Amino acid sequence: MKFKIASIASGKLSILSLLIFSQAALAAPSLDSSGFQPRIDLQMQHEDNVRRTPEQNKQNDSLLILKPKLPLLWDFGKHKLDLTYKGEFAKYADQEVLNYNDQRLGSKLLLDHSLRLDSEFELGHIREHDIPDDNNVVANLTAEPNQWQESYAKAGLSYGKASSQGQIITKLAYKQRSYTNNDQEFLDANLTELSGTFYYRIAPKTRIPFELNINHYDYQNTTPATDPSSSAYKLLTGVTWEASAKSTGIFQLGLLEKKYDNSLYEDTSMLLLKLDGVWKPNTYTKMVFGAIRDTQESLQANARAYIQNHLHTEIQHKVTPRTAFIFGALYTLAKTDDLAAIKDNRFNVRLEAKYSLLRWLNVGAGYKHIARDSDLDDLDFKSNIFMLKVEAQFDD
Repeated sequence: MKFKIASIASGKLSILSLLIFSQAALAAPSLDSSGFQPRIDLQMQHEDNVRRTPEQNKQNDSLLILKPKLPLLWDFGKHKLDLTYKGEFAKYADQEVLNYNDQRLGSKLLLDHSLRLDSEFELGHIREHDIPDDNNVVANLTAEPNQWQESYAKAGLSYGKASSQGQIITKLAYKQRSYTNNDQEFLDANLTELSGTFYYRIAPKTRIPFELNINHYDYQNTTPATDPSSSAYKLLTGVTWEASAKSTGIFQLGLLEKKYDNSLYEDTSMLLLKLDGVWKPNTYTKMVFGAIRDTQESLQANARAYIQNHLHTEIQHKVTPRTAFIFGALYTLAKTDDLAAIKDNRFNVRLEAKYSLLRWLNVGAGYKHIARDSDLDDLDFKSNIFMLKVEAQFDD
């Protein structure tokens, strides 16, 4: 089953978003306020396994990473327009084929129509690359990273406020992703997603969400025999909370039915889980924690989506007003259950120290350990990364 709304999302949604952007801007003769707060991060790293390969094929290298972020925010009346550019440019000392320049350009318009009605529109373009520890890609000893680009359009409508007894939020999104090197065109896909969530408030700071999500992956350059296009139906419920200033979060459980257009692929039925929370026991300590159980589209040829389970946490602690330590940990269990059943255990541990030289300037150092233990030996690797950082945040 394929959605017929894909063409609407790709054409009419983009046109509608642009029209609303322009009309909203013209409707405001003058902006009440604006903000431009650029940020630039510079990192120097040394990694002992830059290609994330098994031990016998390890290659080490040093690299320089520049991360500019240019956010521009306009407030006009009750409405907001956010234009943001993010870049990440990496230069390797020896392995120049690994150099990359990831970029994101996005625009978001928030319209406050009345006390109960809000709408949201987004347009954007992404250019990035795949790295082996984020997916089921087998490392290559010579090739450059797989690169892709994606254009997207999103629209959302909200009736009611977070403080209301009930609130309804609907969202429609359309994405077009295409790979640009290494003969990865078989991964080109369009994603159409439609969701609706009803929030029911049971306490001043506690709500129960009921969410229905439908999405369709439509692969563009595959043969009928290997086409992994699919439709997924998700039904979730749970609780959101905001316990004073110390704890906020959302917890959801649900069911997924993923049905493939190709009868050669077995459909997937599974339990979904989502947890995102923040805990601030005091003014100088912050803990972020979360868990996700969902499917992930495969980056291997002739393979269907696989199941991923994530657990992550990050703890930030200020020793002094200017000195902070950060500890982060991520564990992922990825599992395929087709003819080539594979389990991947992935680990990512990070420790950083940060010092504020000036109000707008931070310096820091860090260490990261990344590892994967897989049933497929070609996917196993361990990598150690040492980092020096400089972060500059400018206020307008």
